[in-house]
Amino acid sequence: MLAPCIKLTKYVQAGRGKYKDIPTLTDDERSEDAPTGDGCPHCRVQIDCCTFDRVLVFIASLLFPDEQTFVLDPSEVNAMADAAEALGLMPLADLCTSQTSSFDSRVRKDEHIRLAEVMKRNDENDELLIILDGMVLDITRWIDEHPGGPSIIPTQALNIDCTVFFEMYHVSRQSFLYLKSFYIGELAPEDITKLRSSAENVEASEGFLQSLRSYTTEWRVQIRETQGDKVHKSL
Repeated sequence: MLAPCIKLTKYVQAGRGKYKDIPTLTDDERSEDAPTGDGCPHCRVQIDCCTFDRVLVFIASLLFPDEQTFVLDPSEVNAMADAAEALGLMPLADLCTSQTSSFDSRVRKDEHIRLAEVMKRNDENDELLIILDGMVLDITRWIDEHPGGPSIIPTQALNIDCTVFFEMYHVSRQSFLYLKSFYIGELAPEDITKLRSSAENVEASEGFLQSLRSYTTEWRVQIRETQGDKVHKSL
């Protein structure tokens, strides 16, 4: 755990000695709950308190594996990876990388997924695949953790376009953070027109779709066919 301690030293010693160039905060720049007039330098660490707490839990799990467990939530991978880089905490960086690298082996990049396959896997293989704005998401292993309970998705959202339901039940955009970890590919364009909407005569709002696509466009795959040859590009 020496590397994180050394990394943090520059903040603890900000404004002093070899760390004199680390910018310190004036009283006006400090957070509202920070003391003022204490004669101590204050600086800003690029890790928020909640993320740092999670980093401490991770470190505890390394030191005391029999007493402390750590499970990396999909929604926190990016923040934890940034923290691992800032602190030089390689075991955490490796864990975050393993979560993201599984994307390449999981996602179908050379061809679209057909609706018939989605329906068969839902009906015969005890899997749970949902379709959200053309994305196919595999939530099989996560369904028991669903905050809304494990039954609502199987009863309302299978084998249809569930985009409207997703907008209705997920007011916070925090839910977008989970999508990449469930994503397995794109539904075939010819099947999208066959999908029944999750709410009759109701479609997802344009604002929601723009927000959703602005978050997912970076990692959604784009597949096109040219003269019978399939070409794919990972965005």
